[in-house]
Amino acid sequence: MKMLGSKIRYKLVLAVLLILLLSLSLVTVISNQKSLSVIREQSSVLNASLAQMGAEQLSAAASQINTIYQSIYLDSEFRDYLKSLALSGPRNLPVGYTDQLKSVFLSRLSSRTDIYSIIYIDPLGRLTYCTRDEAGHYEDYENCGLPEDYTALYESLDTWQRGLKMLPTAKHMALRSKAGNKAPLVYAAARKIVNTESHYEPVGVMYITMDLSTCAHMAQTISADSTTLVYVVDQNGSVIYDSSGSRTGQSAPKSLAAYFSEGRNDPLLSIERTTYVIAHSEVASFGWRVVTLVPEEVYAKEAYSVSDAILLSAIAVLTLAAALTTLFSRILSRPLERMAQTMNRVDSEHLSIRAAVSGHDEVSQMARSFNELMDRLQTAIQNEYLLEIRHKEAMLRALQAQLNPHFLYNVLQSVSSMAEVREAPEIVTLARSLGSLLRYSIQSESLTATVREEVSHVEHYLLIQKIRFGERLHYQLNVPEYVMDCVLPRVFLQPMAENAIIHGLESQPEPGNLSIRIWQEDDFLHIEVSDDGCGILPEELERIYEQFRLTQIPNTETGIGLINLKSRLELFYGERAGLRIETEVGVGTSISITLPAERG
Repeated sequence: MKMLGSKIRYKLVLAVLLILLLSLSLVTVISNQKSLSVIREQSSVLNASLAQMGAEQLSAAASQINTIYQSIYLDSEFRDYLKSLALSGPRNLPVGYTDQLKSVFLSRLSSRTDIYSIIYIDPLGRLTYCTRDEAGHYEDYENCGLPEDYTALYESLDTWQRGLKMLPTAKHMALRSKAGNKAPLVYAAARKIVNTESHYEPVGVMYITMDLSTCAHMAQTISADSTTLVYVVDQNGSVIYDSSGSRTGQSAPKSLAAYFSEGRNDPLLSIERTTYVIAHSEVASFGWRVVTLVPEEVYAKEAYSVSDAILLSAIAVLTLAAALTTLFSRILSRPLERMAQTMNRVDSEHLSIRAAVSGHDEVSQMARSFNELMDRLQTAIQNEYLLEIRHKEAMLRALQAQLNPHFLYNVLQSVSSMAEVREAPEIVTLARSLGSLLRYSIQSESLTATVREEVSHVEHYLLIQKIRFGERLHYQLNVPEYVMDCVLPRVFLQPMAENAIIHGLESQPEPGNLSIRIWQEDDFLHIEVSDDGCGILPEELERIYEQFRLTQIPNTETGIGLINLKSRLELFYGERAGLRIETEVGVGTSISITLPAERG
């Protein structure tokens, strides 16, 4: 240990001397580059979060626009208008229908401050509009100066589906109270209007135009500072909103459009000889993107300020380094202490603990050897666990294994066909039910099945027994729908029914009753199979419980009975499942099973 301490001490002294010889200029350059990288990375994450927040705000606006359209459909005056269209057609609408529409639109304009207007073009091309300042009507939409995107959408009415269609930012059509050049910039959410009062045929297009206040508020919310540019662009490269105001309603800068068309994801983008840190997020509801652009020089200034602080700190640290060298001998034991603490924490429940490894000294070599030992130990335990799982799977398959039923199933299909030809319905039922039982046993290698599958399987079995016993056997299945998707071990109910018939009802001459109930309480599934047969003698019941305490798989002479079921329950669920027998000689027997309720 003394030699080990000496070697570590020499290394530490040499490291201190080398640090003292480092050029402060080199420290400055490295710190500047590192801080710039870190700041840029952190800012990219922040800007991406801000862009996503902006996208969420616009998505919320989309949801609200949908709500406005829904409220228009629900408005009684608008429904009256649709009824008038259905009854008299668009050419014979009653006088004053435009006032009716304006009233509907005006009531919706008051619901949100960013809605500039609501415009509706009916099937004959007549346009009715309403803003907060005025309302009007045109007999022909081509005479009111609508933007081309609006008219093109109306003229392609038959080719697009229902739902919102977003139109890019453009000047609103000229209002009577304003000159065309003074028309505000708006974007629109258009929707095909169908007649909900008559077969849902198209009856025109409605446009809800929005001013840019929502986008402006969003941009202000997500801007890191006054130099941040915020763009909202659509899939065609049109700028819906630009926080600088220079490109709103125009095409996006070529470099920005190329950034998205080329599928780039690097954090830097140059626009007009200025380099920006870019972040963006999709507005799925609109098919838009929210883009934030922060000038890289903002982060460079921050990086330089960080570098200055690092340089001053480095000078102070280097000045104290020589004095602190004398104290390094006390620190030499710390790696060994950490190694001992790591070893002490290891037990059967903390096998993933590993010692920290750094360098190539003796302590690091010890840490590597310890980690390799723990790796081998954990691998050995995992292999043992896998072997135990394989063993359990083999036991489960041994419990379910029966003779290969393919040949018998094919023969039964032939018997069923021949019996149907010869009009022997009972033989048909026997053959088909037995065939279903055999098919159930070969159709899947899964060890589990749903309650629905198990109920169907046991019903086929009981049909066979019903033909065999006739009026001596009556059975009842009480299984509610809400448990049908729960999971059971495969071929689970049929052995319980078979046990009740063979050991409870078969030996008595009078008619017997068999009941199967399944229900769920809390997180557990309850299964009860009861009969009013001869019951079980006390000594026989004691022998069965004695067999329950054994762990080996029952041999083939025992059959697939209660012992088999108990073994399968233990292998599947361990102590989470239980089996209880209640019996009285001459009265009957009830087998109750409780197991975890798991959905398939």
